[in-house]
Amino acid sequence: MVLATMVFAQEEKTFKVEVHGFVGVNAFMDTRQSATARNGNIYLFPKPANFDNEHNDLSDHASLDIDAAFSRFNVGVTGPDVLGAKSFAFIEADFLGDKNTSHQDLNFRLRHAFVRLNWEKTSLLLGQSWHPLFVTENVPNTVNVGCGVPYHPLNRQPMIRVGHQLGNRIEAIAFLMYQNDFLDKGMHDASENSMIPESALQLKYKSERFFAALTGGYKVLKPALSDPYTGIKTDELAKGGYVAASLKKDFGVLTFKTEGLFTAGMTNVVMLGGFAEKTNDSPERAYSAIKNFSFWADVESNAKKVKPGILLGYTKNLGTFDKATPLAGFNIGGNIANMYSIVPRVKFMASPRLMFGLEWMYVVAAYGGTDANGDFMYDAYAKPINTENFSNHRLTAGMRYSF
Repeated sequence: MVLATMVFAQEEKTFKVEVHGFVGVNAFMDTRQSATARNGNIYLFPKPANFDNEHNDLSDHASLDIDAAFSRFNVGVTGPDVLGAKSFAFIEADFLGDKNTSHQDLNFRLRHAFVRLNWEKTSLLLGQSWHPLFVTENVPNTVNVGCGVPYHPLNRQPMIRVGHQLGNRIEAIAFLMYQNDFLDKGMHDASENSMIPESALQLKYKSERFFAALTGGYKVLKPALSDPYTGIKTDELAKGGYVAASLKKDFGVLTFKTEGLFTAGMTNVVMLGGFAEKTNDSPERAYSAIKNFSFWADVESNAKKVKPGILLGYTKNLGTFDKATPLAGFNIGGNIANMYSIVPRVKFMASPRLMFGLEWMYVVAAYGGTDANGDFMYDAYAKPINTENFSNHRLTAGMRYSF
């Protein structure tokens, strides 16, 4: 026991623990009622018209809020070598758990929790971390904490991730993942019940001032154990996937970032789309993924004190793979044909640790038209038609102190 204690004491000295994070406060005003997530911090889209008995549009009303729940902290631990690899553990949390009926429902929330082992050319990560579509080297640098949602993906999942350096500048990465708090709409436990992990492959290229990434992935979900119509055990699956290309270029005075994505059934990364019900002669429900194209571009100054920037985003509903009808509760913005945003901003760096920011977000969403009963109209592939535009202005003033 004495010898074991001495060895443990010697190993303890090789651990290095660092605590980081930030305290953030954002005040934001919307000119129209809007769909949001995470206590209003994650902006999605303006809501369509919602008429009362006197034909007043209840969605045509402004809102104002101040929030600090997105503040976070993390602990990083650099440990002794394990199996010939450098070891590192990381855990991070914030306070943006689900909000249902009141601010008291906000919960302490796990963001990251993983162990990473780095050999000379190979790395292994086990735990919860960023989804492969969230390429950390190339993310919109907005004042709001949404990082360009819903044009840019946002998701963290439990995973096994293996990376290997193919050269000085190229890395290949493979992922196997399951879902946690980022779930497909209407499909609780669908990832686990499928028994098939989401898989992805990624290539990254890095040089001093240029970065590129190509990502592709596929997932299989089992939405229900029994059919919702017949009540009989079902083997029906829902399948989705994605392809994305990401680029970043540092021009010295400014940095340009952009990304294009094709997704199908990917509401778990907080992007528009989801699943519709396949049109067929069977009494059982079958699913068809809603395809979506998304593009964003971000430019920001590299100045040290005053950093202006702008984000442009566009997304378009491409309809389903098969003839299908909309399925309520299984999509995000499934009644939106297309949407775009213009988001200029300016950041004032009072110090390297203290940032004040101002941001204006202008969003226009083209909703499908409505019939005499007030129902949205779609074509045979669940794509909204006869569109009508609804817009919102979001003004955000923020402060962030990093430590």
